[in-house]
Amino acid sequence: MMPTLPLVGPAVNSIKSFGQQSPPHPSWHGFTPGRRSYAPDASIVLVGIRGTGRSTLAVIAASALGFRLLDADQQFFQMTGLSRASYKTQHGTAEYRREELKLLHSMLFENPTKSIIACGPGAVEETGQAWLAEYGQTHPIIYVLRDAEDVKEHLKVWDTDAITRLFQLSGPTHRSISNFEFYNISDTLGKASGELATIPGHQSPRSLALKRVEYDFLGLIDSIMESDRQGSERYRATEGSASLPLERRPYTYSLNLPMSLVETAGPELRNITTTADVAELVIPVRELQATSTEFDDATANRVCRLLYAVRRFTRLPIILNFELESSSTGIMSGFSPEHASAYYLDVLNHGLRLAPEYLCVDLRCDENIIRDLVASKGTTKIIAHYTCNSLSPSGWRNPGLEDKMRLAEDLGCDVVRICREAKSTKDNFEIQHFKHGAGKPRDVTIPLIAYNTGRLGRMSCFMNPTFTPVTMNLLRRLAPGGSPHCLLTIREAQKALYSSFLLDPMYFGIYGTNASTSLSPCMHNPAFKFCGMPHEYKIFQQPTLNYLRKLISDENFGGASITAPFKKEVFAIVDFTSPEARAIGAVNTLVPLRSRNIESLLDRNRAGPVVALYGDNTDWIGIHTCIRHNLSPINGVKRRTTALVVGAGGMARAAIYGLLRLGVRTVLIHNRTTRTAEEVVRHFNGYRFTSDGASTPTEVNVSPKVDAAPNSPTIRVLESKDDKWPDDADFPTIVVSCISAREVDGESSADTSLPPGWLASPTGGVAIELSYTPLETPLLKQIRSMSDQGWIAVDGLSVLPEQGKRQFELFTARKPPIEMMRSPSVPKRNFFIFGHNISHTLSPTLHNTGFRELALPHHYGIHQTESVDASVESIINANDFGGASVTFPHKLQIGKLLDAVTPCAQKIGAVNTVLVEEDSEKGRRRLVGDNTDWHGIRRCIERSGLSDLRSSTALVLGAGGAARAACYAIQELGITQLLVVNRTISKAAEMAAQFPALDCHVFQTLEDAVSAERERDGPGKLSLKVIVACVPADDLGEEKIPAGLFGAEKGVLVEMAYRPQVTGMMKTASRHPGWTIFKGVDVLEEQAYAQFELWTGREAPVEAMRAALQAKIKER
Repeated sequence: MMPTLPLVGPAVNSIKSFGQQSPPHPSWHGFTPGRRSYAPDASIVLVGIRGTGRSTLAVIAASALGFRLLDADQQFFQMTGLSRASYKTQHGTAEYRREELKLLHSMLFENPTKSIIACGPGAVEETGQAWLAEYGQTHPIIYVLRDAEDVKEHLKVWDTDAITRLFQLSGPTHRSISNFEFYNISDTLGKASGELATIPGHQSPRSLALKRVEYDFLGLIDSIMESDRQGSERYRATEGSASLPLERRPYTYSLNLPMSLVETAGPELRNITTTADVAELVIPVRELQATSTEFDDATANRVCRLLYAVRRFTRLPIILNFELESSSTGIMSGFSPEHASAYYLDVLNHGLRLAPEYLCVDLRCDENIIRDLVASKGTTKIIAHYTCNSLSPSGWRNPGLEDKMRLAEDLGCDVVRICREAKSTKDNFEIQHFKHGAGKPRDVTIPLIAYNTGRLGRMSCFMNPTFTPVTMNLLRRLAPGGSPHCLLTIREAQKALYSSFLLDPMYFGIYGTNASTSLSPCMHNPAFKFCGMPHEYKIFQQPTLNYLRKLISDENFGGASITAPFKKEVFAIVDFTSPEARAIGAVNTLVPLRSRNIESLLDRNRAGPVVALYGDNTDWIGIHTCIRHNLSPINGVKRRTTALVVGAGGMARAAIYGLLRLGVRTVLIHNRTTRTAEEVVRHFNGYRFTSDGASTPTEVNVSPKVDAAPNSPTIRVLESKDDKWPDDADFPTIVVSCISAREVDGESSADTSLPPGWLASPTGGVAIELSYTPLETPLLKQIRSMSDQGWIAVDGLSVLPEQGKRQFELFTARKPPIEMMRSPSVPKRNFFIFGHNISHTLSPTLHNTGFRELALPHHYGIHQTESVDASVESIINANDFGGASVTFPHKLQIGKLLDAVTPCAQKIGAVNTVLVEEDSEKGRRRLVGDNTDWHGIRRCIERSGLSDLRSSTALVLGAGGAARAACYAIQELGITQLLVVNRTISKAAEMAAQFPALDCHVFQTLEDAVSAERERDGPGKLSLKVIVACVPADDLGEEKIPAGLFGAEKGVLVEMAYRPQVTGMMKTASRHPGWTIFKGVDVLEEQAYAQFELWTGREAPVEAMRAALQAKIKER
């Protein structure tokens, strides 16, 4: 939920800021007050214990920034000729410390600019601390943290407890000498225990193993240095909504992520796909204080890890909100005003060390605290937050709210957010008067976020234009006890805007002479549907531009993708063009404007007369993005990075432009016709590009010598494939093939392969093929065969959605669901359920609905056999096989056809899911067995909302595959006490032995288990609150269920059987009001969602799948 902070008193205009009389509180040890702005070439320092990844991060940063790398370990060896340990042994500790401090001083003060400095142990010496404190006044110093388990794995020494103690001992010192923090999260974050490191939809070549870490770390550096080396905004048009800060763009959304959900639902969040604009991490201060009344080092570590986990999961800008409780007595009930104010200040100061894009501060705080915070905010923007809990009947007409807005701006805050709980629907109309009428002071210019909370306030939320709090169906499903529907999803909010006629349905299309086979409609139409937009994307295949002029006269025309041969001709009818289109010399995106100024680019999704046209080019973005995503950190763009472009047409020009925007200085062009390639060189002569797209009239270097003009890019021609690669140029690490080809008998009509001597880069590189007919070209086959040399192949269908993504943004001013837009590039796959007597299964209904909802071309069918025979083997060896569900009796037989089994499936002893993984290094597929039954059981238990699971006792009835999955789920939930009941007690004991972490007791009958539990707990203290029945329903009628089995006041029953719909166990449990019952079909649902996400790498469309399932059940 969004913050619900109270007034401190009966009415807004009678409130005094909390803690105003408290004495000033000294800043805590982890923060250095003062303005945090640095010269763009200021050196950056990294500190932290061994094993946290300082050296690797230093290499990444030095490569990206073009700075010198100074690693203390290497420098010490170069200076002394010995390792630290050897030097200490030979010269003694005192001399070693002198040498260490000498090295630290020289690294810092002799390298004030353009250096990345990874400090060693000297940083924590008393003298070293003083030097770093001085250095930190003008330089960023980043404290690097990492999970103790990952440090242990990296160093192969010590144990986790020892590393944890070292963090505890060194943490305060490292924080005192630094001004920023980075949590180096392992790429295994979010994997449930027992899962493989690589899952379908998330495969990465080994050379890209550090890509996510690179993205996170360079994002921090960009934030600190106020730059955009990551390219997150660098490809935006210079006009329109994208040139505005997020908080000033229309209809933006903030994904609400409570701390508790981030901490407990990590494995599920890795599949998060959102079109939100920002993510709001909500950390209740009361929950932080539950572990320590002082803001200590452990709490700081926890907050730091949470923020970087959200960054990894969402890839979104972050609003960090330390939420204060609703209390009429102060901002923290139970604490003195002085203590509460001091604690909150420590929390906020720590938040600034993490460099979030936005930080919330409660307007009830002492004004001096907020002023100090604003003065030290660096690049972080401050959102002043106020929740009105006044009982005054004036509501949004209360003049005190105007005072709060004016106060926020006077204090220097960047945004003000005001909300109050809606008491009636009338409040939703009053808030519009407040925002657009007399309520908002005319002298307040900062953006206002204002909405009502609660179910009655949802109308005001979808009408709020800035950072509307939203949720997702996935989050609703994961929230303990089921999330209340007070927060809208983005789709619900968008649908409401169109249903209320605030926005209008529009139509778009692709325009060209050969547009009939375009994949663009398959990208845009599902994306419109996903976002709740009633738009339509069509095909306009026309021989001239005449019909386009007719489209422009339609008030509901929203824009067009322009393709051959009109990309140059369309210049004649546009009124405005982007710098990108002018530089490339082509327009591929046409946007109608409803007024004669460029600012009307902001006004999207509204019908009206078209009075002007805007032309842009997004072709280069697909190339630019695919290079960034697939270029390994070791091949990051440097001064001597060289790229090869094959072809000399319009797409070659887009490719060269994209390379120059990446910072590549040397580009070689090969084309069959040399004269055409030379024309491309002449086209770019006169432009000098920077990473933000600016150009100056300096000439591009066309000299045959690469270093002839080192400050300008060099573009030159390779005339023949027989030519030797030039001696004065590095081998290319980026190759872009722009050769137009067609498919002839399944093969490419053009030989796009390259001479091996041109691909001799010792670190490999990335090769991008723009043609996708056929998808597998000679070049891609060549590159895939060199994967063991570090080469990564990217096909044309990977490029297309990336440029389409930017077109979607230009058309709608909204972020698209990029995974959905990639669906047309997903080849059709066939999925199956294997088993015997499965004609009644509901799995095809679930999965086929999911595929349709996400516009995936897949199909799920039934394959019924008595055993795993040759027909099953034939299916899974087919090229179009995507995966399978496995049921009785095949779960124990399917293993003979698999290449690997996940640890969790091994533990459970059964496979119910077959995954297909692409082994890019070996160039073949791998069949992997997994088990998702435990996911279904776990999610049902979590949905019960039981708050004391860890102290509860669980009972599993049965000892087969489903029972083993139940034991695994119970273990993963942290329950330690388990009762197992099975007729054959030896099987129960054998199963219990597989789970040594559980305190298991086995019984032959339910009566024996209940009696033993009563004897252990004593009268009236039953802890048996979780029961999972994994036996046929016919084996357990009501008469066989002992009295007292459901004796606990609250509990959850998971019935694995789903025929009949109501079993004896369910009937008995239903007579106990405190018990929640989940049927077999509920487990089927939950495990199916897990299967769907493993197969597709996409969040399952739960609501659509569930509705189809219920309809099918009703039909039967």
